[in-house]
Amino acid sequence: MKKVFLLGDSIRLGYDRYVRELLEGEAEVCYSDDNGRFAGYTFIGIPAWSRQAGDPDEVAVVHWNNGHWDCAHFDGDSEPYSTVEEYAVWLRRVHACIRRHFPNAQVIFATTTGVAPGRYERMANPRSNAEIAAYNAAAEQVMAELGVPVNDLAAFSADFPIGYYADEVHFTETGSRLLAGAVAEKIREYL
Repeated sequence: MKKVFLLGDSIRLGYDRYVRELLEGEAEVCYSDDNGRFAGYTFIGIPAWSRQAGDPDEVAVVHWNNGHWDCAHFDGDSEPYSTVEEYAVWLRRVHACIRRHFPNAQVIFATTTGVAPGRYERMANPRSNAEIAAYNAAAEQVMAELGVPVNDLAAFSADFPIGYYADEVHFTETGSRLLAGAVAEKIREYL
């Protein structure tokens, strides 16, 4: 059976088990229980996390996201954790790391989902949907240059009602299951 590896932040943590359920019998879905946080953290985590797939050479697809932490303004700082330019550099580095550790895998990148409607003001570490859109645009450009297909989860979830959000950026079970469906559908294209 083909293997799939899921990488990413807490949005991925919300849908990973549902992707496993959806692909049962089609692929063995592996992932770390660690939050991939910002792109630099994912970069340093991949060598250890990849061992959870058993033989990483057997992984057929890596579905990956980063973005929320990169564009967040931590502790009231006026600047995001990473600038758009720094984010683009990190995405290239993460991609190269994925290629080293999962040499036979098709890589798929997922765009960053938005902030829940009307909840920006409540965020401890805010990021606006306009900022997220700018980071997603940079990611899409990088992925186009690298020949990596994009799963546009931002567009997919753009019209989710407030009831699908558990807080400002995370999703309820309903929202996470819908995202899992979009992830599983994209992965199936490459199995």
